[in-house]
This record gives sequence, structure tokens and C-alpha cells, in this order.
Amino acid sequence: MLVTLAIVSMGCESNPIEYRTRPSWVRLMGGETPSSTMTPDGTEIIWIDRESPELQGFEQTVGLEQVRIRTDHEDGSIVLQNVLPMHLVVNLLECLRRSEYRVIWEQIISDDQRRWYEDRGEGGYGDFLQYFQRNRKNIASMLNRMHAGKVYGDVVTDVGEFGGTVSLRRHVAYEFPLSLLQIVREGGEWKLENIR
Repeated sequence: MLVTLAIVSMGCESNPIEYRTRPSWVRLMGGETPSSTMTPDGTEIIWIDRESPELQGFEQTVGLEQVRIRTDHEDGSIVLQNVLPMHLVVNLLECLRRSEYRVIWEQIISDDQRRWYEDRGEGGYGDFLQYFQRNRKNIASMLNRMHAGKVYGDVVTDVGEFGGTVSLRRHVAYEFPLSLLQIVREGGEWKLENIR
């Protein structure tokens, strides 16, 4: 009878449960994330996603308008909007993360940059692809730092009506082989002209 009571009392132990909102930066890091975790003291944490994981970070307010800077359609097509220069940084970083080079070619680089690649001969898209694949890590490192550094003033956005630059400040830029995006305005959106 003592054994039965010991087993019953062990089965009645309760552990606290906490519900927490999953930070958006967790999804941006990529990979699988668990729906719950356990702390060393036995507390179970159940993670809640406020919005669909595919939409986190891609919807922003510009003035009074809600703008979705990236839309993934069910048919596999993708539509990007680069209303602000930092939208271009976020979209380019996400496309690199997903290896979506065709989307970069069609929607992120400027018409002049695309023509420059095409005028170099038969390579065109192939030359573009080779450059982005070869420099993917350096470009992504710079974009990641720009995205993280905007809060701390580590990014300088110097744009006029038709073009400009987004760059890392000098005290940060020395750590990166690439530190500047040259951008132009086409059809009301920002496009990538060059990376230096």
C-alpha cells in the first residue's frame, strides 16, 4: 500500500507553465524552433507566434500606410516592395538567405545594373549569379550588420530624390570587405545599383 501511495503522489506533481511570445529575431535566424521548452527548474515555456511565421518582419507601417515589403504567394511567386532604403536591405538579405537569386535579378537590382550584366555578353544572368554566389557571405554579413546596426546609429542612409547610398559607419565598416550599397529610385521603389 505504501508503494501505491508513493507512485500516486509522484504522478500528481505539477510543473508551472508559462506562455511567452516568440521574439521575431528567432525566426530570422532560421532553422526549426520548438513549440515549447523546459527551463532547468522544470517550468515549461510554450511559445506563441503572434503572426504567421512567413509574415513576421515583412509588414511595416510607413506614415499611415501598412506596407507588406515581401509577399510569398501560394503559387511560389514572390512580390517585393522597397518603399524605403532599409526595405531593400531587408529584402536583399532575405533573398540571399533563401538563395532566391532570380528574385534579386528581377526585383532588386536596377534596370541599369541588369543592362550592364546583359551588355557584357552571353553571360548576363550567369555573370550576375556567379558574383552573388561567390560574394554571398560578405554581402549577407554586411546586410545583417546594417539591419542590426540601424537601431544603434551604425548605418548612414544618404539619399536624394533619385538615388543615394546606405552604408556602415566608418568605425564599423573596417570589419567588413563590403560596406556600402549604392541605390537608385525606379518606379517609386529603391533598387540596387552597386555594392562596394
